Amino acid sequence: MSMPEKYAGPALAVVATAIALVVVGKKWGSRNLPYPPGPKGRPIIGNLFDFPKNPIWEGFARMAEEYDTDILHLDLMGSPLVVLNNSDVATDLLERHSIVYSDRPRMPMVNELMGCSWSFSMMPYGNTWRIHRKLFHRFFNVSVADQFDDKIHKAVNVFLHRLSESPERFLKHAHFLTGSLTLSVAYGLNVESESDKFYSASEDAMNAFDIALVPGTFLVDVLPILKYIPEWFPGAGFKRFARVAKKNIDGSVNSPFQHVKESLQADTVITSSFVATCLEELPELSKDGIDEEAIRGVGGTIYFGGEETTASAIKSFFLAATLHPEVVRLAQQELDEVIGGVRLPDFSDKPQLPYISAVVKEVLRWRPPTPLGSTHRLTEDDTYKGLFIPAGATIINNTWAFFRNELVYPDAHAFKPDRFLKDGQIDPEVKDPEQLLFGRGRRICPGRHFALRVLFLTVARTLATFDVSKCLGGDGNPIVPDGKCTPGAISQPLPFRSDIKPRSTHALSLIEGH
Repeated sequence: MSMPEKYAGPALAVVATAIALVVVGKKWGSRNLPYPPGPKGRPIIGNLFDFPKNPIWEGFARMAEEYDTDILHLDLMGSPLVVLNNSDVATDLLERHSIVYSDRPRMPMVNELMGCSWSFSMMPYGNTWRIHRKLFHRFFNVSVADQFDDKIHKAVNVFLHRLSESPERFLKHAHFLTGSLTLSVAYGLNVESESDKFYSASEDAMNAFDIALVPGTFLVDVLPILKYIPEWFPGAGFKRFARVAKKNIDGSVNSPFQHVKESLQADTVITSSFVATCLEELPELSKDGIDEEAIRGVGGTIYFGGEETTASAIKSFFLAATLHPEVVRLAQQELDEVIGGVRLPDFSDKPQLPYISAVVKEVLRWRPPTPLGSTHRLTEDDTYKGLFIPAGATIINNTWAFFRNELVYPDAHAFKPDRFLKDGQIDPEVKDPEQLLFGRGRRICPGRHFALRVLFLTVARTLATFDVSKCLGGDGNPIVPDGKCTPGAISQPLPFRSDIKPRSTHALSLIEGH
């Protein structure tokens, strides 16, 4: 099983105690159809020890290949897990049958022990979820996608300045770009350095959140009864992990919210933000069932949902640019032809920059920030192409497998923006990763339009002003990054080196002018 060793090994010591309190051999009603293919389980524990090692998305893809199936089934101590490894299958189930696939698994570790039930992305499908999502959608739907453009411009321009001053810290700068931006959008905070108390407080919280969201990391998600064992009990390391994580997460959500609330009361808010606007409009919003808790929760979701995922995509862009000088050259050629070097590219230039758009799409396909997508829970028994999928099953979108499908993306492991182009324009016949990455049905990510605008402007302005290439080693030979990524729910490149230099003194003057 792929959980960290210090949580996995000891936790198994308490399984015998918990198993007596769990009803095994659960039946899901009469059926005449087989489950989807998958490894044969052992008595009681099922496929607990068949769980693939990190990165688990690659393991699931190999397992699906072994059993010649797009729908993989595993049994985790009586809890069914279904992994979708084909985007067409995911569309059929999660969009066309969305009414029964829109729930979330219970997730005891994240929601109950770490206290993240405030986030509507973690909530079960229901009225509270609808209220929170409707509030989020009001500020981030496509018709108002440009309302935060001033904040995006500022954050990207600060990123360019930081890149020109210390290019070797480009990975840190990418993280700061998205962290400071989402704190500004959610709370109106003007974060000027990595030592800012609101920015620095979130790092440990985000890391814990990332670890806990990976299916199979903590046994308590399979045996929820384990949540009741005391911290001192052998195998209860996950309880100590959760306690520290909850403290960090609560602080990261509560402190900036309280700051905005107190600033409003003192009439000192000087920057617009989601939370400030909602609190000011609360008397009207309350008519739709919205209260302060909803505003606090959605504000936290804006930050936790957008900061790390977008940073991951930016880091993957730098990895691709470092490994593929030909892509940098072609992108800069397009930028020079369209912009002419007289200014920085903007959102209005996007229709004339199809190659830049193709680079963005290929970054998301090649290294998806969320390789396993988001998990769903099936609320009623379902059948699909002669297979039985039981109610209560946890459904995983193996997005990584979607994007490695050779029938859809030939030479899928290679970074090739050209795959999305035909006659110099975006080819509508090629499946768009921007449409596949952000989920399906009623659970599709409502912040996707904002995230894509951030990524486009960052890529366009970086390539317009900087050259990106491999560093040279002491022997004079290029240092080639190995391209390995972290195994968390939000996967990103492990630290690597890149040679980043301003394209010219004129490029530097463009940066300094913003």
